[in-house]
Amino acid sequence: MSMIKKSVNFVVIAGFITTATALSISQSIAFERGQHRDNGGFNRLDTNADGVLSLEEMTAKAETKAANMLARKDSDEDGVLTLDEFQQGRDGVIADYSDLADEIVECVADLQAENVDIVVPDADNFLSPADKFAALDTSGDSLVDGDELAAAKVAKATEKFDTLDTDENGEISEEEYQAAKESRRATKQAIRQCISEVSAEDEAV
Repeated sequence: MSMIKKSVNFVVIAGFITTATALSISQSIAFERGQHRDNGGFNRLDTNADGVLSLEEMTAKAETKAANMLARKDSDEDGVLTLDEFQQGRDGVIADYSDLADEIVECVADLQAENVDIVVPDADNFLSPADKFAALDTSGDSLVDGDELAAAKVAKATEKFDTLDTDENGEISEEEYQAAKESRRATKQAIRQCISEVSAEDEAV
């Protein structure tokens, strides 16, 4: 075999090995990402990797979420939110379904008869942006600061923890987390469907 043929063969073999290695790495990364998605972020929350979630782990990022929300909505960068800033969402002013709350709840209850994973929300879940703002404004100064946002995020995470901890042993297993994830998905889908249907009926009147 000539030196040229040997060189060509070596290049072909080396290229094949490189391609195979790259594909193997890509497949491994894709698998790991798939696994991460499959557990719905459980591993990300389980910071000490003990296989269960504590209340501390569930509330750990509350302050970060509050800070991110403040930074996103605080258009004049004065460190607090006014009602106008608060009710601005990514796609414009936050929708107000408070007048349709009872009808939405009734609609979701009807859907629950077909899917037991659906949780019927309370009408208070559909407070107007102004009422939500007032609930956050614990100081009563008509402004919402980072501490008030953080307190609300911690309270919400604590409430979520209590809901997920179905056996009331003070920790959340991956099984409890996944079961709640399926329920949340079904409930959100039902609420979106009912908002669409009830809103359409309201506009048609």
